[in-house]
Amino acid sequence: MVEATVLAKPWQVRFRAGGNEGVADTLKEGVGGSAGMRPHELLEAALATCMTVSARMALADLGIGDAEVGVRVLLEREESETRFRYELVLDPDLETHRSAIAERIARSPVRSTLSKPLVFEPA
Repeated sequence: MVEATVLAKPWQVRFRAGGNEGVADTLKEGVGGSAGMRPHELLEAALATCMTVSARMALADLGIGDAEVGVRVLLEREESETRFRYELVLDPDLETHRSAIAERIARSPVRSTLSKPLVFEPA
């Protein structure tokens, strides 16, 4: 579970999960700042980090231990849908494994979670 609480500066929020914490921030009409990631960037970060871990696990399963791999995610908010565009960033020496890694990140846990219908309800 993540808990979020306001900070003194407008639009800044501290969030915590277990012993980890971070700051989110946004800028609206000249108020606020950039002390942390914006809330929608946190969604992008959740997907990108999970996909990157999944890619790393795929490489480990292939016996590749020390490789450069990453994922870029862009969230596009439209009136009728929300789209996550992602790109697998892979060391050129690993291109022969791209399809296996891409398959693995397509099944990453956060992507699976975001692919299901969402329900929002108070606790």
